[in-house]
Amino acid sequence: MNRRNQWLAGIALGVLIASSSASAAVNASELHIAMASLKLALAKMGVANAILSDPKPPSSNAEARLAAPTQMGGDGISAIRVSAGGVINVYLAPATGTANGVVQLVPKVVTGKEGRKRVQYTCYSPNIPDIATAAPECTYHPLGK
Repeated sequence: MNRRNQWLAGIALGVLIASSSASAAVNASELHIAMASLKLALAKMGVANAILSDPKPPSSNAEARLAAPTQMGGDGISAIRVSAGGVINVYLAPATGTANGVVQLVPKVVTGKEGRKRVQYTCYSPNIPDIATAAPECTYHPLGK
């Protein structure tokens, strides 16, 4: 494992979910880049590995063997935090056209035709009403509803 990957596998604690509304003018190009981020891919792999090796999902970056949430930022992402149930909270940077925009990736273990287990993610945003415009795989689910 190279030095950069070791850094990304560092530890962190903290769980926050933004409760304010994101601005309506989503920059689809920047949001797409953010959602395709290498660091986000590493977070998804970290959570999946933790879930598949232990039935209890991780509830923090540390439990998913990830770096601190703000160290996971970059490419349109200000932070990536793992919360209860292995939910990955992606805090979007202003370049994406959102103010305090949050995208949540909710993991679910599925069994393929060959009987092999893997983790799939469902994408939601609690505060970006037009999220599907920029990321068609995501849906808007306001907090408390």
